[in-house]
Amino acid sequence: MERKIFHYPAWVAWLYGIAAVVLIPWIYVVATGLPERQLAQHWDLAWTVFDGFEAILLIGTFLTAVRRSIWLALIATSLSTVLVIDAWFDVVTAHPGEQQVVSLLFAVVFELPLATSTMLMAYRATVRTHRALLKLK
Repeated sequence: MERKIFHYPAWVAWLYGIAAVVLIPWIYVVATGLPERQLAQHWDLAWTVFDGFEAILLIGTFLTAVRRSIWLALIATSLSTVLVIDAWFDVVTAHPGEQQVVSLLFAVVFELPLATSTMLMAYRATVRTHRALLKLK
């Protein structure tokens, strides 16, 4: 029987389930109510900050992996998530034609494989941490 490492009230988990159920009608509202095309102010700032955040997570993953830190699983999971989001938005916001092909190739060749390997790294770090914590009990 597996021992639980983290303890929290059961109602905390239920909050996530309730949030997911509430999100379903909101997705419908967004899908049917938002315009297909929208000009955005500060588009360059949004992408600059997002890419900066991605760079910070890359550095964090590097440092926690080199140090074999307990924080590796958290940082690597965050990086993997951000890489998938970056790939998705690069592809869906690219202009049709050459820009979209380049975005798709970059996503398939670089971002998604890196996201997958980073998530695998996070999983392995989680398993190692879990085993280490069980040995301490």
